[in-house]
Amino acid sequence: MSGAPQKAEPGTLYVVATPLGNLSDITLRALDILRTVDIIASEDTRTTLKLLNAYDIKGPTLWAYHEHNEREKASKLIAKLLEGKSIALVSEAGTPGISDPGSHLVKLAHENDLPVRPIPGPSAIACALSVSGLELKAGFLFLGFLPNKKGDRQKILNEIKNETRPILCYESPHRLLATLKDALEILGPRKVFMAREMTKKFEEYFWTDIPSLLAKYKENKPRGEFTLIFEGALLEKQKSAKEIERVLKTLLEEGLSIKEASSRLAEDFGISKKEAYQFALKLKKSL
Repeated sequence: MSGAPQKAEPGTLYVVATPLGNLSDITLRALDILRTVDIIASEDTRTTLKLLNAYDIKGPTLWAYHEHNEREKASKLIAKLLEGKSIALVSEAGTPGISDPGSHLVKLAHENDLPVRPIPGPSAIACALSVSGLELKAGFLFLGFLPNKKGDRQKILNEIKNETRPILCYESPHRLLATLKDALEILGPRKVFMAREMTKKFEEYFWTDIPSLLAKYKENKPRGEFTLIFEGALLEKQKSAKEIERVLKTLLEEGLSIKEASSRLAEDFGISKKEAYQFALKLKKSL
């Protein structure tokens, strides 16, 4: 493993991760590549220029490459690669091609047998999960940005409402309230981890629940970029079961019959009387 400076190779496409906010998060290898490529294809040239200026990088030609010109520019960039030019693909922030433009260009490069190399670094997904404290041995579900249209958004939420793994999505400030309202309606009042403005001046991270987060941003206008991690459905069911067991034990110790206790449970927890009775019968046998 070498720590020596790396120079971009001809005809190679580099997928370069750039800082989410704090410019110090750039890797040394990313700087080497950005300094020595012929072209930088950037989702947001203004943001990329700030990074390049911060590290006095002036050599490469900067191309705008975003969702509105991706198809048109991709073929031109492939032509440059075939000519032997080296290209760095960067998004506005983080790792390209996940929820940002880039996958089409990478696919075309593979189809043309051109080398594609990752230059790893910051990723909003990894950052949010790493500070959530969630157990991730079983994995997680990543939704990217949910659809703009309410019907499409609700369709996806309905499809994953019984997902047992943590569910992660990105959201912009102007759509946050609509997404939280749909999430509350479909996923229920489950816990959610919020990561906002990661690595930036006003970054914040905290656990709450969907109703509380919705109330918070009804009172205060959402600002910045959001990453939300909803607890999986199984976690909610496990917690509910534990809470039911705790309440049930208290009721039985107070002298209520199984029938009386299960009737109270059904009313308090919104479950069927049959399910509540089975809870009560099972617990009574274990006492």
